[in-house]
Amino acid sequence: MKAITRETIIDHRRRIRRVMLHINRNLDQKLSLDALSDVACFSPFHFVRVFESLMGETPRQYIIRKKMEKAGFRLLGTNRSVTDVALDIAYGTPSAFSKIFKAHFGLSPRRFRDTIPADLYAGSHHPFRTVIGNRNRSPSLPVPAIRTLPEFRTVCIENQGVVDGTFLKTNLKSFKKFRHRVAFHGMADLLNNSVSIFPTRPKGPDDNLAKDFVGAMIHRETQLTQKFLHFIFPAGRYAIFTHFGSWDFAPQTWNQAYLNWFPKSGQTLRDVPPLEIHLDSSDPDDPLAPKSYILIPIR
Repeated sequence: MKAITRETIIDHRRRIRRVMLHINRNLDQKLSLDALSDVACFSPFHFVRVFESLMGETPRQYIIRKKMEKAGFRLLGTNRSVTDVALDIAYGTPSAFSKIFKAHFGLSPRRFRDTIPADLYAGSHHPFRTVIGNRNRSPSLPVPAIRTLPEFRTVCIENQGVVDGTFLKTNLKSFKKFRHRVAFHGMADLLNNSVSIFPTRPKGPDDNLAKDFVGAMIHRETQLTQKFLHFIFPAGRYAIFTHFGSWDFAPQTWNQAYLNWFPKSGQTLRDVPPLEIHLDSSDPDDPLAPKSYILIPIR
């Protein structure tokens, strides 16, 4: 069997990211397998296999999940009727939409609206998918390290805005601002690896109001300063995933972690935000070198 080269892996990731963005921006349309395969420039058979391998779910599962997430935000954040919400995500009838919605969340749309707090649904640490099923048939499943970590502390600034499905573009600007502030206050020697902290989930691929926090880990013995925001992560267990390659592809690793590994893991999430620890020592010339760790707090 011919070995898959690094160039092929990066190419596959780029193609699947292109499809992700196409799906996210066209949830109000019918999305056929043939059309998505054309976006990826794969045959339909090869496209499904590559998508599932990298994303931890099939294209159909991804489409349904993103449509249901959009519907959930519409139900909790607007006064639109169930019929209008169904039409917003290209379901022709309220009954067809309600059936899929209940299969996904375990609640009817009306009961979801009446019983789920909006801030709970927005929490990034809650996957909100009650019916799991057999998510991934591919052998390339993510295997995290499970570690019990001592308390660690971070200093951060707030970042705002998701572009093309990630915080990457706005985070890079905020990290630059953060580093300037660190240098101005003479704190560079007090910090360790950079971090991104995600307390809430974005409402879509281009959400100008979505917020996360960027900063760095701080030595335990250092006095916290009021010139930054602080996140203190309590001691506890974490599922730690290694993300390889460009940060552009980090959503694929997050997807595998939350939607493939977690439902089958038997683990329970803690009410602590997930985060990325960015490796400042990573080899910038190696497209598949480890670039960051994704930490998911578990009980």
